[in-house]
Amino acid sequence: MAAAYNNVGAIYLNRALLTPDSAVDERTTWAVRAGQAFQTALSWDPLSARAYANLGAVYDVWGASEPAARALQRAVALAPDDPRIRFRLGQALAALGHEARAVAEWRAAEASPYFVAEGQSLTAAGEPEQALVQCKRALTIDPQSSDGYYCAGQALARLGRREEALAALESAAGLEPPDSPRRYLLRAEVTAARGDWVGALTAFERAAALTPRDPLPRYRMGVLLASKLDDTTGAEEQFRQALALAPDYRPASQALGELLAGRGECDVAAELLLPASGHALAPVAQGNAHVLIGQCLLAHRQPHEGLGHLETAVSLAPESTRYRLVLARGLVAAEQYRDAIDMYRSVLALEPDNEGAIEGLEALGWSD
Repeated sequence: MAAAYNNVGAIYLNRALLTPDSAVDERTTWAVRAGQAFQTALSWDPLSARAYANLGAVYDVWGASEPAARALQRAVALAPDDPRIRFRLGQALAALGHEARAVAEWRAAEASPYFVAEGQSLTAAGEPEQALVQCKRALTIDPQSSDGYYCAGQALARLGRREEALAALESAAGLEPPDSPRRYLLRAEVTAARGDWVGALTAFERAAALTPRDPLPRYRMGVLLASKLDDTTGAEEQFRQALALAPDYRPASQALGELLAGRGECDVAAELLLPASGHALAPVAQGNAHVLIGQCLLAHRQPHEGLGHLETAVSLAPESTRYRLVLARGLVAAEQYRDAIDMYRSVLALEPDNEGAIEGLEALGWSD
């Protein structure tokens, strides 16, 4: 019976987690039903690690980090060798500010690759500062992670911290075995960090030839072609080749989506930037994707759909003045001036000296 109630609860929990566009009341109802099912499972089997872990997930739906951590701690006590539960406990502890304890759980879960992937995705989404946090977590978990240093090097390069980026990339290369084809990839990154774009492109081509099933060299060639060599056609080809090798490779899909949004291919860009619900994105990546799609739609005279995406970005990060500014400018473009004034004022409520909001209000002739 405990297994049956766990299964029923999992169905309700999935509805709460995987349907973000549902009404809040509806999602809450599903989460409550899931919690009731897991509590019933525990009444049948008080030592069910799965039920405690599932309860932790229910608390996460409500943003209740402390109860989530308590439930997951009980689950870990009952199933200490389950890496998924250890990882989720680490996430709950980190949300409470207990970073050292979180790292211990992540290390037990061997979670360094997860944070590398998060860091790479955030770097590709144009959020290198947040990416660097994830890369450093990966290295704290596994100080000998070549991928962790590579992740950090990419983020540092985006931040313009050239010497630190070079040091991180050199460390990544040094940790690779002498006969590893990835050494060519890492040497290519060092060349790029030094500003030798043509030399880096040649090195990435060599890396791609040596690792024909790895999407990363082709993705990096695409980035160089688009951002440094002004060849968007060549960049698109490389991004598509990367996705042909690995259809779920987020950096390539994000980069291709951004490129297509810039060309006005909004619907195709949306499919790439906002994948199906089974492919979870970090809130920052989701927000940036909605901004790109919204701006694309507004530029092609689809104001209702465009503003909807910009409003979603703000809802994902209510404290982001950048998202609010973009929405305010979108409202101006849609000739919704009163709403634009309110949005600019909300920016100033968060950041009183924000020049973009001040200039926007002056352009609309508004003053206190």
